[in-house]
Amino acid sequence: MMLNSCKSSERISNQEKDAEKMELQMQQEADKEYEAAIKQHYKNQSKQSKKIMKDMKKSAARANKFEQRSFWDRLFNNDCPGGK
Repeated sequence: MMLNSCKSSERISNQEKDAEKMELQMQQEADKEYEAAIKQHYKNQSKQSKKIMKDMKKSAARANKFEQRSFWDRLFNNDCPGGK
């Protein structure tokens, strides 16, 4: 039994695939540019500013550690929308 396929539907699907590829590629390029901008911004900071940012990141991590729910609670009770 032979089935005829419609070539126009195949072209549409190929066009959709191409559009998705282009969108993904554009998103990846935008992400790369964003990361480069962040690195350049960090590079432009003085040594003192870099030290302060590093210290603040560490202290924020320490402070937020106790705000987080326990590992087992986060693992098994995912339905809690508040996160606490």
